[in-house]
Amino acid sequence: MALTDENLLWQIWKARNRFCFEHVNPVASVIVSCAMDQAVVWLNLHGHITESLVVTQPEPGVVSEWTKPPTSFLKCNVGSSWSQASSVGGAGWIIRDSSGKALVHSRRSFSGISSSTQADLMALSWAAAAVVDLRLKNVMFEFSSPSVAEVLNNPLINPFSYHNCYEVFRNVHAVARCSLQLVSTSSNTAAYAIALSVTRDNRHHSYVASNGPSWLASLLSQEATSR
Repeated sequence: MALTDENLLWQIWKARNRFCFEHVNPVASVIVSCAMDQAVVWLNLHGHITESLVVTQPEPGVVSEWTKPPTSFLKCNVGSSWSQASSVGGAGWIIRDSSGKALVHSRRSFSGISSSTQADLMALSWAAAAVVDLRLKNVMFEFSSPSVAEVLNNPLINPFSYHNCYEVFRNVHAVARCSLQLVSTSSNTAAYAIALSVTRDNRHHSYVASNGPSWLASLLSQEATSR
């Protein structure tokens, strides 16, 4: 794979530094795996991998509801909001299983956000990183920002979003057997409501909690009975 040599040298250098300064013994298989992962991310960013992580946008005018993931899969819906006045971004995600049961959800705020697209990208990257930390696999990520779908499919068209795109690809690629899908806002209501509580209600406290938010119990129950 192109760039593997460069990425391998970089990972060896990082492992050397960890050994010298943190006394962490390097593991060859880990170094090689990290180099390959970084190469995949770079190739994806520059359009050298033909399969996009982002599916085709929903058809205009089609209103759809949240649907359960297939058996053995989980669905992580990601929402975001942005306040131009305060430059604050809100982010929320919620993970549900194939029965529609909410397993875990989270919310946080970001400061110094200059656009809604930046808020959307940071929310998606943060959600994917959280899934990695939870050691989950078979995860379908869903988001509802057409501008994010555009920059992820064509990262080089907007240099200001390049780093955020890199973080999204890096975190998503770290999740085993996952997909990244653009859905309509009506399919992403719960995650968006969690994110909106940051910028609308000034709920800037970050947290991770089991199940779903109690104040969304009615919506989650309704969506759990959907197809």
